[in-house]
Amino acid sequence: MNFQTRIKRKILFNRDIFGLEVFLPRIRPVPGQFFQLQANPGIDPFLQRPISIASHKNRHALFIIKIVGKGTKILSEKRPGDPIFLRGPMGKGIRPKKGKTLLIAGGIGIAPLYFLAQHCRKRKIPFSIIYGAKTEKDLILKTALKKLTSSCFFVVEKGKGEKGTVISFLKNFPVKNYKFIYVCGPRPMLIQLQKLKITRPVYAFCEDFLGCGCGICLGCAIMVKNTYKRVCTDGPVFKLKEINFLNYD
Repeated sequence: MNFQTRIKRKILFNRDIFGLEVFLPRIRPVPGQFFQLQANPGIDPFLQRPISIASHKNRHALFIIKIVGKGTKILSEKRPGDPIFLRGPMGKGIRPKKGKTLLIAGGIGIAPLYFLAQHCRKRKIPFSIIYGAKTEKDLILKTALKKLTSSCFFVVEKGKGEKGTVISFLKNFPVKNYKFIYVCGPRPMLIQLQKLKITRPVYAFCEDFLGCGCGICLGCAIMVKNTYKRVCTDGPVFKLKEINFLNYD
């Protein structure tokens, strides 16, 4: 679905991360799905930016975006009231399964898992969150996450707070107490997590692989169970143990 809407609210989380809330009529996205946001009305930049849905309620969606290049920089300069062109929702998405659940987020990977956490809360699925980032200021949504569940664990690589990475924290965490695990973060984190060989089902949100977001560029193709899959159309959620990271390490 292609349409134009307007930015209702803008949130500044820190110097590099911001949120855009827009009105989404007649659309009911599920966790893992994303939209393509057009930075400019012209062709520069040419490709739209695939951004996951961080929240959706009362016909309003929140997109949490990190400035990493020209397109996201232009999006960061938009203000409430500005028009914005969207395409979506795209991707298959996923609904949380019934059973005690663990959400593992690294960096901006908290965005789609925040949406998943809201679905867990709505469906009365007990869940915990492990969220890691470089520094304390990079940990966004802390207050909102604590409102969803009292079982939140935050780790940082430097500065104030629990020291370490998501991976180092997991080594002493009772993962076996959970039935399902969902993870989103940078590619190196997914690779390290796969090496832990967790016996519980682990579902990975492979956002780090997205290119054009609509299946044209083929830049998001990854090997899943010895077959190439496009993250944007076949995913972006896959079973972590089925992804072959040999070509991406």
